Amino acid sequence: MKGEEARLRLKEIFGLQIGFNKDFDKHIELLKESMALDFLDWCKGAKDNKELGSVPRKKEFKHLYVFFRKIASDVRAVLIKEQNSNFIMIILSDHKQYDDERTRLGYKRSSYYDS
Repeated sequence: MKGEEARLRLKEIFGLQIGFNKDFDKHIELLKESMALDFLDWCKGAKDNKELGSVPRKKEFKHLYVFFRKIASDVRAVLIKEQNSNFIMIILSDHKQYDDERTRLGYKRSSYYDS
């Protein structure tokens, strides 16, 4: 699936306020068509309150609700929603960027930088 097509479909699901990380197109295009469609179904499920998310541990992000998903062996997704409001960001990335985002939100300690 091409990045632009995926962005359009996701804007239909979440609205025009949704943002995408800079590598979104690269990672969506790495997926097989069936995986991309499964990802879109997962996003729709999150929008329809059928997926389980959580509130980040860090105090400055307590106003958010976050969903995580492993899509392929090398593609991960983070979907961020403001509590009781709109979905604001979709991040598709490799495992390192995914871990960095989880660390930033307070879900884990960095395994790359800590000794």
